[in-house]
Amino acid sequence: MKTRLLIILTFLSGSLGSLYFVYFEKISQETSGLLVNLGTGFIGTALTVLIVDWLYERRSADEEARNIALSVLLEFDHAVWVWQGGSRGLDVNELYSLICDSEKTDPIPFFTQNLFMRLGSKCVTHLNLKGHNIMRHDDLFVALKDLSKLELIRDGHISFVDFKEILRSACMRLSSACAIGEPQTIELPISAHRPSSEEHQHYRHFGRHLDGTQRPLWSFGGEVNG
Repeated sequence: MKTRLLIILTFLSGSLGSLYFVYFEKISQETSGLLVNLGTGFIGTALTVLIVDWLYERRSADEEARNIALSVLLEFDHAVWVWQGGSRGLDVNELYSLICDSEKTDPIPFFTQNLFMRLGSKCVTHLNLKGHNIMRHDDLFVALKDLSKLELIRDGHISFVDFKEILRSACMRLSSACAIGEPQTIELPISAHRPSSEEHQHYRHFGRHLDGTQRPLWSFGGEVNG
């Protein structure tokens, strides 16, 4: 940025110097014409550099905003996956449907609370450090503002209805900010046991059951590892 500004100022200075000689010094007509062309050429070059610099900075800001949106969406998806289950790969339709199907009776144990609180803190950090870029993208800005409220999930000021709406709205806005498209509700597979039980959440988060036992890891050949 500083280098480009220095280049612009150099060309503008050269232009002013050339035009000064044309209007305030007694020089021949041939030299005057040469300096006029040179001065206007310097101005054109300075404007070109200025416009290119502006476009580059805007493109960089947009790319940074998309990267922020994607990183938040991935962490958001992980927290909801621990809470509600589903496939581990990012699928915004499944993510949105899991949120819409969540119930007030679904437990949110301390380790799952930690995930949502950390997500809220991450959003606050982005807003504080990159707020000037984020504010140019309405969906991303609103999503981060809403998700930042999750820092207070343990303070008892967020009802389940508000919590669910924060997640639902954020899923839609983050998907838009990532240019994925608006998520749609889909039919989720029905399991015998609610996958949001504390036992299921504990296993998804820690990789082991509440009693400390683990499931075996299977190799591609179908044999138990270790």
